[in-house]
Amino acid sequence: MADKVRLAIVGTGGIAQSHLGGYRTLLDAGYNQFEIVALCDTNEERRGAYAALVKDKLGTEPAHYTSVEQMCEQADDVQAADICTPHAFHHTCAIPCLEAGIDVMVEKPCGITMKASDRIIQAARNADRIVAVAEQVRRGIKARCMDWAVNQEKMIGDLRFLSVIGFSARDWSQEAATYAMGWRMLKLLTGGGMIFDAGAHFADMMYFLFGEIDTVNAWLGTFQDVIVPSPELGDQKMDVEDTWMSTIAFKSGLVCNWSWSFSAEGEDCAAQILYGSEGSAKDRGGWMHTFQNGGDITFKDGSTKPYEEIEKQYRAQLDDETKDKLFPYGVESDMALECWDFVDSVQKRRKPEIDAETTRVTKALCMACYESATAGQTVSVQDVVDGALSAYQDPINDYWKI
Repeated sequence: MADKVRLAIVGTGGIAQSHLGGYRTLLDAGYNQFEIVALCDTNEERRGAYAALVKDKLGTEPAHYTSVEQMCEQADDVQAADICTPHAFHHTCAIPCLEAGIDVMVEKPCGITMKASDRIIQAARNADRIVAVAEQVRRGIKARCMDWAVNQEKMIGDLRFLSVIGFSARDWSQEAATYAMGWRMLKLLTGGGMIFDAGAHFADMMYFLFGEIDTVNAWLGTFQDVIVPSPELGDQKMDVEDTWMSTIAFKSGLVCNWSWSFSAEGEDCAAQILYGSEGSAKDRGGWMHTFQNGGDITFKDGSTKPYEEIEKQYRAQLDDETKDKLFPYGVESDMALECWDFVDSVQKRRKPEIDAETTRVTKALCMACYESATAGQTVSVQDVVDGALSAYQDPINDYWKI
């Protein structure tokens, strides 16, 4: 076995804490092929608080750096970097690391625009380095189980259509002052609203479960008037969507309605239901992270099959080789599995399950929603992938000189 992978955590905010929990889960399961040797964040207070968490959970005291450039220049022991910054800084942190010979795992989405992803991918090719993407939903036991149920076992027959809605009222002005939410409200920092944030998980699951997407038609709305105090940009008016309606057409013929709002005053409504010729599968988790929490089946004769029964069948047919591949060390937590996949791919010099090129295609669904709304018409996802449609992304690329 090769030496332990020496990790740096770049960006020590909220999602980095979830990653730390994943690494702790791996240690508890008996997997110890990594050590966190460095932390990088421009905010000293945030970095210090995270260092205390690392010491508490892992018992180690990593070195501190204020920039990736400083880290790459001074930290000769860093082998791989787990990048947990806001979206706008995914490429500005990943590229210097790659150029310094450091493998990276980038939080979703891998690049704030399609061009940003391309720059990351090209830097990895030039340096012969790995770029994994921290996209966890599909990896967990429940998502794997439901994929097996609807696609391999065809428990609900031939797939027909999918309805995904999440409508509620939430005052974003109450959260704008918190950095964890504030940057998510500004297009130049996040690339878009929840279509691009939590929606990155949805997009990955759509491709994982149902294959290639043909076209998208979307409408976006922003009903709330919120001022966001941004350390990077100064006080700015929220300029991302708080509401959208969209229709997604898959090449298989499957059609999806994907609609969401935080400005739906009155009655809340949230459901994610996949319909087939023999019944339906209702997601237990609501409206975005498809099947992350499993799902329950209702057959056309009215009978039902709860998730627990589906999972029991799924586990019964898993052979040891498949279990070891999908759930190494018996780990079934999706966040821990994304961390394991990164460390293992670095150690063994193999392709990660979810890499930058994979998520470049999946996030094109998110960008197609924005490009459709900007153009006011149905758009081809392939045109977004190829760069033929970029009117929505152009101002972001111009601002960050991508």
